[in-house]
Amino acid sequence: MMTMFRLWFVSLFIVGLLCGARVFGASVADSYADHCARCHAAGDVGAPKVGDRAEWARRIGPGIGLMYRSAIEGIPNTQMAAKGGYRELSDSDIKALVDYMVAAAALPAATLKAAQRYETFGITNRDFIKLDRNFDGRLSQDELAADPVLLANLPRFDQNKDGTLSVSEYERLESTLEQERAAVSVEDSTLLDGVRSALARVKGLSADGIKVEASGGTVTLTGIVTDAAVARQAYDAVRRIAGIKKIDNRLISAHLLTFD
Repeated sequence: MMTMFRLWFVSLFIVGLLCGARVFGASVADSYADHCARCHAAGDVGAPKVGDRAEWARRIGPGIGLMYRSAIEGIPNTQMAAKGGYRELSDSDIKALVDYMVAAAALPAATLKAAQRYETFGITNRDFIKLDRNFDGRLSQDELAADPVLLANLPRFDQNKDGTLSVSEYERLESTLEQERAAVSVEDSTLLDGVRSALARVKGLSADGIKVEASGGTVTLTGIVTDAAVARQAYDAVRRIAGIKKIDNRLISAHLLTFD
């Protein structure tokens, strides 16, 4: 309920911006300048640029609650550390800053309404949200097609036989696949060969610059990649390999090295 209110409040704030009103007051604007502008004013290091309507519309699609969570907790393999690295800020401070930047994008009311609708589903699983391209709260065969293993297991975990996966069905599927993957006994040398082969097929990834280690079934990936998306693609490429007990993804986005 509170998050839905905040979306409504953002809508009012957009009106305030258009009318020249200062709804938040100078304190939030000053806090933005002190804590967020370094990355967001110019859209540096992968941060969404303030005022970029298309980019903020894309990010708010799963609901503003996920944006709050990303800002508060941080996003692995990106420049977005927890609370942007400013631990002294409260969760409420961070939410106000997110509201400020969302409002600056002057998103259409329909976009905010759609985000609010998705938020009512209560879905917090990032992997599910990433796959749910049309934001209807279900994963269709078309949405699962990018991962052949998920698609092949759809009938097995589609409990109500509606041809899609709910978030609970998806989470049960992923948990089961992880257990089955870990239950297979494979020599570390064999895992290394399989992981290196899988990484070599990842577009935009220079496998030569990635160090792969395997010990007791735990696979560790270390190295520098162009951006967080490639780091995630590398993880996705190896996560289905039978015999892996755990994946320690230490790949670092080059964006993380831009500030000294």
